[in-house]
Amino acid sequence: MKFKYVVCCSLACALAAAVSAQSSRRGSRGARAEQTEAEAAQAKMDDMVRISVMPVIGAQSYIMAPSLQVQGGLQPITKSRRVWGVFELTYRTQQMWTEDLTVNWYILADTSKSRFKDKSKAAKPLPPYVYYTLSTRYTNIYKGDHRSCACLPPSFLERYGDPVVISCEIVNSSGKLLDGENVVNGFPWVQAGKIKESNKAEMEWWNVDTIINAKSKKTGAAMIELRQGLVDRSKTPFYLVNSNDYETVQ
Repeated sequence: MKFKYVVCCSLACALAAAVSAQSSRRGSRGARAEQTEAEAAQAKMDDMVRISVMPVIGAQSYIMAPSLQVQGGLQPITKSRRVWGVFELTYRTQQMWTEDLTVNWYILADTSKSRFKDKSKAAKPLPPYVYYTLSTRYTNIYKGDHRSCACLPPSFLERYGDPVVISCEIVNSSGKLLDGENVVNGFPWVQAGKIKESNKAEMEWWNVDTIINAKSKKTGAAMIELRQGLVDRSKTPFYLVNSNDYETVQ
């Protein structure tokens, strides 16, 4: 009798273990299916993040900063108001809340368009072009239209000239390209138009070695030089202008 009892207990335990394992497998499959559905839904929402208006190359993007008049001290020593490069991108999201998005900026300037050229003998020759980069991460983005803005301070426009290429890319938290575009004015090495996964190799000019590392045939000097200077609008006098159009920067 004791032997039968032991056998029955063993069979019961084995059956319970088998049922538990089967339930676990079903649960795991169910979790994977739910995760796959969630990932598919997220990918669909990511695909709906779109650039609707790219920045403009030209006079529309050159703006004098707002100023305050005060009595007594803090009087200006600069008689003329200086011009900033203010480049605005408009993008649209469809998801109710997007955790975060990053806008990457790449701006190429033509130094021949410099406003104040240094003609002294001690001046270091400028390369034909300089380029700037900036990454701005936004968080807690409600669905709808939003803006991103990058600015060049007056001294950079005055010394290194006006942009001839403005490129923007929007990526998610994992670095996936959601949308991107090049705006070009008078620079034959870069193609204007949308940047996609299928054409990134040729459209992302900042990653193209023959462009970034191009050398002058006459002197062998670099044609393009990377410069710091492009800043987010939150670090400029334009911070409070249309502030509701911009999400929190992190």
